[in-house]
Amino acid sequence: MSELRSSFAIGLACGLVVPFIWGGWIVASRFGVLHALTPYDVAALRVGVGAIIVLPLLLTRGLAGLPLWKGAVLSFGVGAPFALASFGGMSLAPVIHAGVLTNGTMPIFAAIVGFLWLRERPSGIQAGGLVLIVVGGLMLGGDSFSVHAPADQWFGDLLLIGAGACFAIYMTALRRWNVTILQAVIAAPTISSAVYIPIWILFLPSGLLRGDGFPPWQEIALQTVYQGVVASFIVVMLITRATKSIRATTMAVFLAGAPVLAVLLGLVFLNEVPTLIAWTGLVVTTLGMVLAVGRRPSE
Repeated sequence: MSELRSSFAIGLACGLVVPFIWGGWIVASRFGVLHALTPYDVAALRVGVGAIIVLPLLLTRGLAGLPLWKGAVLSFGVGAPFALASFGGMSLAPVIHAGVLTNGTMPIFAAIVGFLWLRERPSGIQAGGLVLIVVGGLMLGGDSFSVHAPADQWFGDLLLIGAGACFAIYMTALRRWNVTILQAVIAAPTISSAVYIPIWILFLPSGLLRGDGFPPWQEIALQTVYQGVVASFIVVMLITRATKSIRATTMAVFLAGAPVLAVLLGLVFLNEVPTLIAWTGLVVTTLGMVLAVGRRPSE
């Protein structure tokens, strides 16, 4: 029992650290796609640099015993598809939308996937919290159809919601298959890189490969470190460790705490001031996040 409690405490601590990193990641990503780099470039840096970091492990350990098809599912959830949906959405929608719609919908998709796949049922209070998260998300969606919103902002919202669905699949798969940290950090970037990098080089718009001028090295360095090292490597390790001890739904709820941090950072570094309805949506979603946290059942 003491070992179980210790493992749960470690997983909980890892899960609580992630929102702080994630909030900074949202702002750094939004900054990247608004300047010299395209969303496709930032996605390539995310999976490409991550693959280079784990290359020695891949050459010596392969996928560490993980079947290729399972690795492909993990890569779908946290690799190139997730990155393209996230960065594409961030190029069209502001920071608060990225925070609320991606992180806020993760608990909803995690609850749905967890029920269908793991037969985990949310409690009544958790269900109420998920309803509030939906209401907050709808407020953000309404903000995208206001007369002052950019024409394509609603499409960015859809992409951000899709990113939340991808990540929920990843977190649920971690628990269902009892994936180790080593397996996760190897499989996600390497499989994504093998498929995505050639497509990016040959066909996709790029400010890094085909721009009139080479992007500022500071922007490339920021995205390389945050996407390739922090997001693809450190965060994956933290989330993998956390999800092994706590429910995917609970981990998704922790991630829903990142919007508040992202909004504060966005105010400081990007000068993005949310509208009143966006602030309201953030408050409602945060309240839903608090209610959606449920006790971990005894095992």
